[in-house]
Amino acid sequence: MICVSCPIKQDFIIEQLEKYEGEDFQFKFVEKKGIKMKFSVNIEDKEKAIAAAKRIIKATEIGSVLYFQVTEE
Repeated sequence: MICVSCPIKQDFIIEQLEKYEGEDFQFKFVEKKGIKMKFSVNIEDKEKAIAAAKRIIKATEIGSVLYFQVTEE
């Protein structure tokens, strides 16, 4: 499980990660508590999933101005 913390544009982030179709894993939204959004990933290498989540968010039109953090949960 990974956790994305961001105070704004949460629905946008959820949408971007869930529609991701690359590499050999997928993100599945689990729950939202405050600024934290939890996602399950079907890969053992959580560092790879964290790096991919950061890359996906930063690649969006607003990703470069969002303040967010991605951690393992």
